[in-house]
Formats: sequence, C-alpha cells, structure tokens
Amino acid sequence: MTHYPFPDSRGTKIALAAFFTAMLFLARDSMFTTAVIGFEKAQFLMLGVICLLGVAFLIVNRRNLLQILKDRRMIVAGIAAAVLLLPMLVKRDWQLMYFSVLLCLLTAVFLSYFLTLRDAAKYYVVIMSVLGAYSVLAAYILRIGVDSGAYAVPVFRNSMGFEFHNFFLSIVPDTYVKNRNFGIFREPGVYQFFLITALYLNNYEVEWKKPWQLWLVNGILAVTMVSTFATGGVAEMGLLAVVLFFDKKWYREFRRVLFRSVSIARKNALYWEIYDMAIGKFANGRDSSVERMDAIMTDISIFLHHPIFGAKIAEVLYATANNTTSTLILFSAFGIPAALLHIACWVALVWRNERKIWVNLALVVILFMSFNTQNLIADVFLWLFPVMALVERGLPLIWKE
Repeated sequence: MTHYPFPDSRGTKIALAAFFTAMLFLARDSMFTTAVIGFEKAQFLMLGVICLLGVAFLIVNRRNLLQILKDRRMIVAGIAAAVLLLPMLVKRDWQLMYFSVLLCLLTAVFLSYFLTLRDAAKYYVVIMSVLGAYSVLAAYILRIGVDSGAYAVPVFRNSMGFEFHNFFLSIVPDTYVKNRNFGIFREPGVYQFFLITALYLNNYEVEWKKPWQLWLVNGILAVTMVSTFATGGVAEMGLLAVVLFFDKKWYREFRRVLFRSVSIARKNALYWEIYDMAIGKFANGRDSSVERMDAIMTDISIFLHHPIFGAKIAEVLYATANNTTSTLILFSAFGIPAALLHIACWVALVWRNERKIWVNLALVVILFMSFNTQNLIADVFLWLFPVMALVERGLPLIWKE
C-alpha cells in the first residue's frame, strides 16, 4: 500500500495531534458541538479543518496528484458514495445526513493516504488518555472548588436545559447525575464508545516502546470508563479484560489486580454504584434498557419492510422515542449495502487469521456493543479506524502489489 506522508518532523506531529483533537471536540457527539460552539458552526469548522489538512496534503504531494487520483483507495471512496447516496436518490429523501455519513468515510480514506492505521490509532489513544485523565480530575477534584464557591468557571445549558461547568478540556454536570463523568461528550453513554475504542486500539494496534506505557494508558482509560458509570461501557471493558486475560496471557497481572480491586471496592460506595449500574438496572427494568429494546424491535421492523435501500431517515430516527442502535439504524435507513459495508469495516479492523476464532468474535461483539447503545452513524469516529483498516488490509487482498 503506497503512502504519501508529510515530512517526518515535530511540526507535523503537532499538527496531526491538533487535527485529531479538533475532530474530537467538533464531532457531532461532543458537548462542545451541541451546546457550546453550536451544531452548525461546529460542523462548518470540522469541514474547514479537514479541508485545511487536505490542502496541505495536496501541496506537499503536488508532484503525485495523478498517482493519488489513480490510487485504488479511490475505489473505496466510490463504493462508499454509491452505497450511501443511491438510497437517497431512489427514495428521493433529500437529507444532508447522507452526505454527513459519506464525509465520515471519505475522511478515513483521505487519512489512509498518509497515515497507517497504527499511527492514527496512537494519536487517538494518547489524546483520549490525556483527555480522560483530565476529565476524571475535573469531575471529582476541580469541581470541588466550584461547588464551594472558591472559584468559578463558565456555565452553559445543554439541549435538555441542564447546567454544566465548562472546564475547557472537559465538562462537568452541576446537579444532573453529577457523579458521572461526561468528558467532552454529550452523555456518558457516548463517552464509553470513545473509551472502549481507545482501549481496543491501545491493546491491539498501538506499539509502545515500554510495557509500562501500555499499562499506564490502560489504567487511565479503565478508571475513566468506570467514572462514566455507563452500564454498557463497563460491561464491554470487563469482557475486553477477559479476552485480554486469555489472548495476551496476562494471567498473573489480572489475577493480582482483580483481587485487589474487588477487595478495595467492596469497602466503599463505588462498589455499590457499579453493582447497581451493572445488575440493578436490568433487574429493575430501568427506562434506558426498555428504550433500547424498543429501538431494536422498531429498527428490525422498518428494515424488514425496506430491506434494500431502507426507509426515509426521518421515519427511522423518529420511529421511536430514543433510537440508539447504530448498526440497525444503518440497516433500516440505508439498506443492506451500506450496513454490510459498515460491518465489513469493523470486521476488517478486528479480524486476524492468526488469532483464535473465539477471540475475533468476542472482540467484534464487544465493539458492536459499544456503538449500538447510541446513534453514532454520522460521527466520524464510528468510521475512521474501521474504514482505514478496510483500505489498509482489504485492498491488498484484492489487488496484490
């Protein structure tokens, strides 16, 4: 696979780190997008950031423009455009959502021209680790000074009217579920998707020079995940720990850590918070679990009535009070071709022939759990790493270079 990299310099690394950070803050599911910057403004800013990087890429590679246009990555871009825009044309459903989802895929294809999946993953994991550590600090330490009146930070309201403190690199709820960590995202259930993605990439894609770096990042991300009190996220992390326990043969480390963690946790309120989140929610039939089951059944019904190109987007999104199943939304709103492309991308990211089948299947299930508790179909990070994996690992299987 031919790459057209930027010069290997400190300036390039800073610029790319700034790009990934900006993409996180301007993503559709960032609280800064939905409540601080403003949705339309944030989307234009994101498009501007992508275009700015695109212009820089073309300038650096101005002598390779013809080769870039003839690159086989353009086939993936063409297929993505076909499977996402053809349903819009067939249904005459003139919604910008089709282009928003397409932009996510094209952004991933574009990054694959000059970044490997492992390089992109490392930027993401490092940034998420820094933001994660800061979000825990803001949620449980820095907020003490605000609550006591020692100092103040800007306050804003989200779309539901709840007040949040803006700590600039993290937001903290004032009274609404104030024990939960939102990070920079619109809700903890969204934050967990970004965290479990980072945990997967950290353990299976990122290459660290020292073992302690891997464990430090895992620790930060794990603590951050627990602080969200997201049922799905903690369950996914637990399943990932089991897979790593056997796949990476981390028997001694996990035995020791697990024993100490449970022993300490049982002595304080955190244990019972997690217990209620993991077990009590299902035992008591909380609203969120009922809504998610309703979304699953609704999307399946719509898909069965419109299997090829899906139903109109508005019909799908408003068919139930809270449609939260990304994969089934793709099936019901875009039809079989687009949904299968989505699945193929995630399988390309996870699947390795040298691994045991149960490990591959378990990892696929864990990641699918993470983005099927929220509607993330138009968030660039739902597509970024899977599409890069499809380009990097799928194309060479079709065309031997």
